[in-house]
Amino acid sequence: MSEGMSEAQGQMNQEEFWEEQRKIYKTAYVTIALVVVNIIMYILCTTDIGYIIYDKGALMLSDIDSNWGKFRTFTSMFLHADINHLTSNMFMLVLLGGVIENYTGHLFYLFMYMMAGLFGNFFSLGYEQFFGIDRISVGASGAIMGNVGFLALWLISGGKSKRNIANMKFRLIVFGLYIIQSCFIQPGANTQAHLGGFLMGVVLGVVNIIIFKNNKKMEGLA
Repeated sequence: MSEGMSEAQGQMNQEEFWEEQRKIYKTAYVTIALVVVNIIMYILCTTDIGYIIYDKGALMLSDIDSNWGKFRTFTSMFLHADINHLTSNMFMLVLLGGVIENYTGHLFYLFMYMMAGLFGNFFSLGYEQFFGIDRISVGASGAIMGNVGFLALWLISGGKSKRNIANMKFRLIVFGLYIIQSCFIQPGANTQAHLGGFLMGVVLGVVNIIIFKNNKKMEGLA
């Protein structure tokens, strides 16, 4: 193949890739809604009522048995400690959410996101109860790690052809950096919530990909 033809082919592949991305994110309703809600909640937390939102919404073992306590496993998923925490989580949610939502469908993706976040928080509470730890936790990382777990299962079950593509390699590098940052570098990282969310993503990946036999192409990735 001549150099001119190779360049033309590369340009065509790039155009096809970005066209795929445009189509995916144009209908990524759940992902977009989740990002918007998280941003709105962060903005509210910077106002005069922010301390009330954190006080009532953050995850803490010491309040889990109160009338409101159980709801903290849900509300804490939409709160973030600072702008860096929010930015890194929303970046990963956008990078992963659209393509996985397109693959699984809107309802299953929303279910998986919520279940990963909730299970991650309950997993964290169990760890705290066992080791006698009481800490305050906020963030969507557990839910987002559910996306990472789902994608890991998809890669394992999908065969060699799905792994040997430049776009997937790029995302895997980003995933790895995110996991290192969110689990080991970020101050006060709740590693147990991240692990719980990841495990739930793997379990629901088994359900969607293997049990439901979802053989769709992961648009934008493969």
